[in-house]
Amino acid sequence: MPATEPISLPQAADAPWRYFDLAKARVQIHAPPAPGEVCLWLVPTEFRFASASNIGNWLSAAERRRAKLHPNSALGRRFSVARATLRLVLSHMLGCAPQDVDMNDEPDERIVVTHSSGERTVHVDVAYSGVWIVIAVASARIGLGLTVEATGTHDAAARKAMWDEAAHIGRTRAERAERGERADAGEDAPEPDWHGLTLPMPGGFCGVLVMDAPVARVQAFGWERPLEAESSAQAS
Repeated sequence: MPATEPISLPQAADAPWRYFDLAKARVQIHAPPAPGEVCLWLVPTEFRFASASNIGNWLSAAERRRAKLHPNSALGRRFSVARATLRLVLSHMLGCAPQDVDMNDEPDERIVVTHSSGERTVHVDVAYSGVWIVIAVASARIGLGLTVEATGTHDAAARKAMWDEAAHIGRTRAERAERGERADAGEDAPEPDWHGLTLPMPGGFCGVLVMDAPVARVQAFGWERPLEAESSAQAS
């Protein structure tokens, strides 16, 4: 792992998480995230809702061409699954068909989503690590950072270094989006107040979501429910 200078980033350790199966997004998400709310999806490359038929029907011609021209077919498939899943979940938020979501790729890895009603701004980021796809949608600017644990590094210092690296990646991605939007709008806005949310990634992965507002609530789809959350759910 490359050395990364630690960054000062308030952590959203107390934000409540609600856990759902991946399929529950269809019945739980019907509007863009409220202020302070984050919607997260942890999606395997073989997500069954992103079938070949759905990918062919939902993706734009440019997205299908990008996947087909990818030099690695497995990574091309992963990109297709990510975009099909993103279109699926956004379609429920925006009240349209997946293929009608107005989504454009901009420089610096930005994904710009246009909501025709203009009631709320939707910020999106997608990141990949191994067989996993992480999708984040919020009303604030966001950036995802994922890192992989080096073999044999399990001590606290190594975990802190992983978190710092993931936070650095997430903040860099969020800052790219912030600078791009500021340039698009021609605004001289104040510097954002970044916050970090640790993601409970499976295996030896580390994930951090960086957001330019405090995180008040998390809706998590496809994530493994922690034991304490499982016990609380059974008791209620």
